[in-house]
Amino acid sequence: MHPNGTAFTFAAAEKGATIPTTLIVPLFAKPQSPLELVARVDRLCGDAVTNLLAAQSLGDKVGQLAHTTASGACRRVLLVSLGDAAKLEPHHVRQAAAAAARWLVSEKITSVALWIDTLTGAGIDQAVAEWAHGMAVAGFKFAAYRKPEDGVPRKITVQLRASDGGHVQRALASVKELTTIADSVNYARGLAHQPANVCNPATLADEARRLAKAARLKCTVLGPPQLRALKMNGLLAVGQGALHPACLIQLEYRGAPKARATTVLVGKAITFDTGGYSIKPSAGLEWLKFDKCGGAAVLGVLRAAAALKLHCNLVGLVAAAENAISERAYRPGDILTLMSGKTVEVNNTDAEGRLILADALTYAQQKLKPTTLIDLATLTGGVGVALGKAAAGLMCNDDALAADLGEAGRRTHERLWRLPLWDDYRELIKSTEADIKNSAGAGKRDAHAIVGGMFLKEFVADDIPWAHLDIAAVATDENGTGPGGKNATGFGVRLLIEFLRRRGG
Repeated sequence: MHPNGTAFTFAAAEKGATIPTTLIVPLFAKPQSPLELVARVDRLCGDAVTNLLAAQSLGDKVGQLAHTTASGACRRVLLVSLGDAAKLEPHHVRQAAAAAARWLVSEKITSVALWIDTLTGAGIDQAVAEWAHGMAVAGFKFAAYRKPEDGVPRKITVQLRASDGGHVQRALASVKELTTIADSVNYARGLAHQPANVCNPATLADEARRLAKAARLKCTVLGPPQLRALKMNGLLAVGQGALHPACLIQLEYRGAPKARATTVLVGKAITFDTGGYSIKPSAGLEWLKFDKCGGAAVLGVLRAAAALKLHCNLVGLVAAAENAISERAYRPGDILTLMSGKTVEVNNTDAEGRLILADALTYAQQKLKPTTLIDLATLTGGVGVALGKAAAGLMCNDDALAADLGEAGRRTHERLWRLPLWDDYRELIKSTEADIKNSAGAGKRDAHAIVGGMFLKEFVADDIPWAHLDIAAVATDENGTGPGGKNATGFGVRLLIEFLRRRGG
């Protein structure tokens, strides 16, 4: 059973294989698909496509559906709008596929044929694979703690059909690749949804060990004794109020052992965030289990890199803690000496993510010698004020790294927008009692997202290419506008796999 919803598998039709009774046909609304193309698919369904288009126009909105019964080999036909051909982009293909996937699940269909002629002629790289990716992420549903719904398919088989069998064979390799990535995106989403009574730093470390065994990665978990020896007092302080102590999880993938270049990814994994003594309001508090989405994405990237056998060296660090309130919890006014030796005045215990990341970034540089360093974190609400849900915030000390990440974001539609790290902003984290303070102060929202980046910049050497991705606004999709619906998005997995590929992975 697929652990989180419905799994989609894709295959070519074997010679002489019976075609499924349901047929999906993606078509452009503008301009209307050529009669020759429609005639080819009509042979499978007794002219049902022509008859349906004559009875109603296909909607201009990407993902609009029209369906009918048929008299040919296929008894049911679903038309899916790709919108305007002149405006089509890969994310539109995924959106249309997601709409089709949800219809299949709702209709409890377990086997379907997909006519790919329109996709292969759409002028989009790997359009069929993009469609497959869209279906795969749409199939995700966090249902680990629910009674299974009657009749909902655990798996749907999609048989690729085309007028030219060569198109199917050429598409299959890229389909396998993108569905492998989608599986790791869904893996990260499933981790993000795990509730705090199940997922804490210790159980997240256990999951990392299971992943390492399955994917042949090397896993090391540093608990409180090791963290104290390393003087990682930021990570320790954030976790000291919780029943389950903080830990640092390290996963290593060596796909290019002779190469000296190593990319280190650092993920924030606050398994639940009360805000500490700077307590959060009660409204929406149940969503704070998603404060581990950065760490979940890092695990997803390592999983995908191993499955794809990328030619790169990659280390994932997940700084895991629960920001709880108790007699042991750290307090506003505390001064911490972090692993780097820098002192930090805590003026906001709800600015905890940057404290655990600061220690993890220092550890990465001192112990792993990265040639590229990237962190992902649901760090600030301010990034959503600045950018909304359309992009994550990017702060970076290296123009080439920023450009490569930006292009990877453009290609995957996990878009990034670069924010400045000018020295002017350092004034906002100056402290009179320590080297720096961990926020601008209660109620001060000026350059809120940038202040988080400026704090982290204090812990990165100038000669190490480093990027900070603030994914707070894009880690979840409350409105269900993306292919994955109303869920955690797994933002960062596909982006970083594309980045690693562009860098020679």
